[in-house]
Amino acid sequence: MPFHRLVDLVLALLMLLHGGEMLHANRESTVEDSFLPGAVWNDTDGQPIQAHGGQVQRMIVPDGAGGKTERYVWVGEDKRNGHTGNPVAVYTSDDLYHWSFQGDVLRSLETPEQMDSDPYFQALYGSCTAEEKADIFACIGQDKVMERPKMLYNAKNDNYVLWFHSDGSTEKNSYSYDVGMAGLAVSDSPFGPFRFVGRYRLSQCPPGQIDCYPTSKGEARDMNLFADDDGTGYIVYTSENNKTLYISRLNEDYTGLSGEEYGVDYVRIFPGAMREAPVLIKEDGRYYLMSSSTTGWASNEARVWSADRIMGRWRNDGNPCVGRGQGVSFDTQSTALFQAPNGRWIYGGDRWNSTNLSDSRYVWLPVTFENGKLQIHWEQEWTWEDGA
Repeated sequence: MPFHRLVDLVLALLMLLHGGEMLHANRESTVEDSFLPGAVWNDTDGQPIQAHGGQVQRMIVPDGAGGKTERYVWVGEDKRNGHTGNPVAVYTSDDLYHWSFQGDVLRSLETPEQMDSDPYFQALYGSCTAEEKADIFACIGQDKVMERPKMLYNAKNDNYVLWFHSDGSTEKNSYSYDVGMAGLAVSDSPFGPFRFVGRYRLSQCPPGQIDCYPTSKGEARDMNLFADDDGTGYIVYTSENNKTLYISRLNEDYTGLSGEEYGVDYVRIFPGAMREAPVLIKEDGRYYLMSSSTTGWASNEARVWSADRIMGRWRNDGNPCVGRGQGVSFDTQSTALFQAPNGRWIYGGDRWNSTNLSDSRYVWLPVTFENGKLQIHWEQEWTWEDGA
């Protein structure tokens, strides 16, 4: 029996033992004008949405007539090709229910020669040197990992910046997660094509603190992006072999780090806690950082920290999930927190299918804030218009 099906069975039995229903059934009905957590979700062309490990936000986009407008943008992993070499996909919506596919905006390379022979890649990388092309292929070839893509609009440059977890094997280790770096791509449009710029190690454990993985400094794995009210950008990511979460301030272009001073340019959150899949938001002047534990493709208990300042002291607020299924985050892993048009917060989680990643499902659930703590509530079917 596939592992994810075994998890389904065990959780279903637990629900029945506690007098509840199976919260996480992967129903075959599709989303229309309400959210059906765990159901197949098709785009406006009738195809299953491929935006796993993604991010949803309202963003400035081209209006198709030479101007700008605002729409919801969903960026994520297109898993139709499996685990490695997957492109980054973008969808747009006006109501959060109906999503239009805008294309795969960052594509991987099948061969280095494509940068000279394929018009798509030639336009992006044709002017690069042979050494630069070799580096590009080493980062975004089809046997490489491109996960958890996140996007920010940079008002200063009127362009779009995409960060993602860039990984792969090395000469020392064939394990596909031995690189542990942050990939960067830029475009003049959220609909691409995005030009890969490079991949980097990020902030390191400062002197005087205990580094939980000193043999591989500056790692960046699962990640997310956040823009504060004043436009300051941040990248939040797991480091030190997934043992410690970092938040690092970006430069004004969002294309690199602002500096190296601890407590000013970056901060470590609860070293040794073993967290991944981070999400950072701000509500009513307070910052909330949500993450999962590290159990591979299997779901586990989520946790939230909160703070009055990003570089300040963070408080452990515990598990945000409320009710049956809270111990496994309703069989999901965090990837996004975003607001509906009426201001209502929504949790976006991935329900991974490790044996068929392209059939991994999306679970969107309502969020409330009770006594300054973020809470996520299960609903079989719901709309953002109701109960706000």
